[in-house]
Amino acid sequence: MERVARILEGDPHTRLGVVLSACRGVTDALLDLCTAAEKQDATIADRLEAVRKRHVVIADTLLDGASRDEYIAILDQDCRNIAGILETVRMIRSASRNVRELVAGFGEIWSTRLFVRYLQKRAKRPGKIAWVDARDIVVVDWGSLGPTVRWDESRANTARLIPQDAGTLIITGFIARDAKGLQTTLGRNGSDFSGSIFGALLEAEEIHIWTDVDGVLSADPRLVPDATVIDSLSYNEAMELAYFGAKVLHPQTMAPAVMKSIPIWIRNTFAPEKAGTLICEKPDSKLAVKGITSIDKVALANVEGAGMIGVPGTAHRLFGALRDNGISVILISQGSSEHSICFAVPEAEAEQTEAVVRQAFDSELRQGQIQSVEVTRGCSILAVVGDGMAGSHGVAAKVFGALGTAAVSVKAIAQGASERNISVVIDGKQASRAL
Repeated sequence: MERVARILEGDPHTRLGVVLSACRGVTDALLDLCTAAEKQDATIADRLEAVRKRHVVIADTLLDGASRDEYIAILDQDCRNIAGILETVRMIRSASRNVRELVAGFGEIWSTRLFVRYLQKRAKRPGKIAWVDARDIVVVDWGSLGPTVRWDESRANTARLIPQDAGTLIITGFIARDAKGLQTTLGRNGSDFSGSIFGALLEAEEIHIWTDVDGVLSADPRLVPDATVIDSLSYNEAMELAYFGAKVLHPQTMAPAVMKSIPIWIRNTFAPEKAGTLICEKPDSKLAVKGITSIDKVALANVEGAGMIGVPGTAHRLFGALRDNGISVILISQGSSEHSICFAVPEAEAEQTEAVVRQAFDSELRQGQIQSVEVTRGCSILAVVGDGMAGSHGVAAKVFGALGTAAVSVKAIAQGASERNISVVIDGKQASRAL
């Protein structure tokens, strides 16, 4: 918190919206309390006290006098409320989603209430410093793709409740309300999403996401030691890299910023002097390829048969069956002959995938119209990402030439019409060498 305060005090902007997450591990600890209550665990009171004590220690270190006493009094009341909720869960042995989200959201409330008092005590930021409870501002609906912001209501709340005379707004991340007024959360990495939402609501010039890395890296540094920080990315490049597990924002997190064309900076809290990575609509970069990344623990499924050729709806039946069973498809590859379709799924779903596909095409398998359904475990997907690949000659040749030279066998290939991503499925044991 001292480090964050120094970063904010060194920022030249007179108006800042600052979205904070919970202290590290607190959200998980609160969710674990709900699980423990369902199991009627006898240690619940001690575990809640440990979470409380952690915040008391921080408050004792950073605050003093009436400010400290006021914070502890509110914290204690919250903990009593949580204890009452957990006792109800313990009695009925079930914690609903609403209950879990209510309890999990206290981490951000406690961290921001503490930090706003600390920043006010230091008195080094220009203007008034105000606390903003995101539950009063952000309204969301939860659907199959996660939370969707109700922008009209959220903008109206922003205009009505955000103090116009404040120079610095300290805002709770992660939490919001649904259309019924019930507290909800924005899912994992929700504070980053909150930052993007408030960036759009406050019509920010820029959004800075402060994390624990120097920016978006060109590859996983644990596997590629000479990976470098990418200076700038387009929104689309960042989304491609994020999908493949790169240390970057979740695609959904970027959506509000993309909607308003607000540049996003990825910065390192522990090295604020470093430039970081800029994510924007039209980055100024001469690099054709921005990042090379991978997904491990993948299974490759192949459905093959002469009976599929020229038959409309085969792919619809296949992927409809997978959808109905909650199986996420990571990659799809099909030759123009239509003789086979191969696709990649998480390895943990390999057995279920084979069973679902065999059931969906049971009649065709028995009649010999489809000859085989094979699932190969232990695969990885390697992806080469960059907007500059579009229209550039020889990029694919370099990719497959490098893999060939390294004796890495390619099992499947996929490339979208945008030419922004070339993905290949390879043996998982060769993933590190391939990268």
